[in-house]
Amino acid sequence: MKTTSDRVCTAVGIVTALLLVAGSTTVSAASRPQDAAVLLAQAAPAQPAADAASPPPAPAAQPSAAGTAPSHGPAELVEARITQLHQQLHITAEEEPQFKAFADVMRSNAQAMQALFQEHAGHPDATAVGQLDWYAKLTAAHSDAVNKLVPVFGTLYQGLTAQQKKTADTVFAQLEQRREASRSK
Repeated sequence: MKTTSDRVCTAVGIVTALLLVAGSTTVSAASRPQDAAVLLAQAAPAQPAADAASPPPAPAAQPSAAGTAPSHGPAELVEARITQLHQQLHITAEEEPQFKAFADVMRSNAQAMQALFQEHAGHPDATAVGQLDWYAKLTAAHSDAVNKLVPVFGTLYQGLTAQQKKTADTVFAQLEQRREASRSK
């Protein structure tokens, strides 16, 4: 017969395994400081696949002839995302102040995430407890970043035209589809 401590140990082991499996994509994808911007950019909407009005990525962002994409730092990735959203939503001069507030929060969030990654790089802990602690810090920081984006994006969204809102809704729906697809892999 199992004792209470045996049951607790078993439960902790199961929860730990589930967290590691469920979070392995985020943790492994976020092993480098420049990936902070990638995680943050995932909190913002993705480009619609069928948006023919959007220009193609800048030549520097396209893979080279060798088939490898050039390396971009966190600031460049966030700036590219901001530019992409500005173009996709067709932000007008009247909407610019609200969009700027949204973009400023994205930049601030990226800086905070980069600082977290730099701190982690200076003190990595490869133990199971250390990895769980890192995952907790990472997910908390990501949650904080998204929570900061929601009100400023809400203000921007309320000022958009019906067509711009439809575009934003499509962009966010595609983000969720990408997340679901990555979870099923």
